[in-house]
Amino acid sequence: MNDLYILFEKSNSMIGKLGRIFMSYPYTHVTISFDGENYHSFSRRHLHDPFDAGLTEEKLAYFAYEEVEVKIYKTKITDEEKQKIISFMDKVKDYPFDVVDMITMPLVHGYRNNRAYNCMSFVAEVLTILNYPLPNRLYKNSIEDIENALIAKGVKGEIVKLPSQIDEEYMKKIGLGQKIRSCYRLFNKLYGKDQSKN
Repeated sequence: MNDLYILFEKSNSMIGKLGRIFMSYPYTHVTISFDGENYHSFSRRHLHDPFDAGLTEEKLAYFAYEEVEVKIYKTKITDEEKQKIISFMDKVKDYPFDVVDMITMPLVHGYRNNRAYNCMSFVAEVLTILNYPLPNRLYKNSIEDIENALIAKGVKGEIVKLPSQIDEEYMKKIGLGQKIRSCYRLFNKLYGKDQSKN
C-alpha cells in the first residue's frame, strides 16, 4: 500500500482572498502528494507570473511564503491505483492551465476545456480514478466537492499551520514583458494552433 496526501490551501494571496469571497469556501487550492513533501497540481510555477502555469511539482514553500493554514488528508492507495495516477499525470503533463474554467467556476461552476486542467479538475480526476463519490456536474467539481468526497469516504483531515519558508526560484520577480509572453503562450495552447498538439 502507498500513501496519498491531498492538501487544501487557505491562500493569503489576492486571488485566494477573492476566491474565498466568490466561492464562500475557505480553501482555494488543492494538490496531491505521494510523500507529504513534494506535491503535484495544475498551478503557477512562479508566484509573480500567474500565466506560467500547468502541471507543476510544488514544494511546501510554494504555499508558505508567509505563514499559511492548510488542511491535509491522508489515505492509502494500492500499487495499481498509484500507477494509474502516475500514468494520468504523464498523459496531462504538457496540458495548459485552464484559466477560463477557473474564472468561470464561481459564476457557472466552470467551463471545462477537455485538453486543460486547473487544480480542482486535476484532483477531481485523481479522485475519480480512485472511485470517490463526486457530484455528476455538467462541467467539473469545486474544491468543496473534493473535500466532501474525501469526508464521505471516511478520510480524516488535519489542519496544519505552515511556518513561513522561502523558495527563491518560486519567489523571483517577473517582469511585465515575461508575463505578457506567458499569457500569450497559455492562451495559444488553450485556443490557438497549439491546441491540437495537446
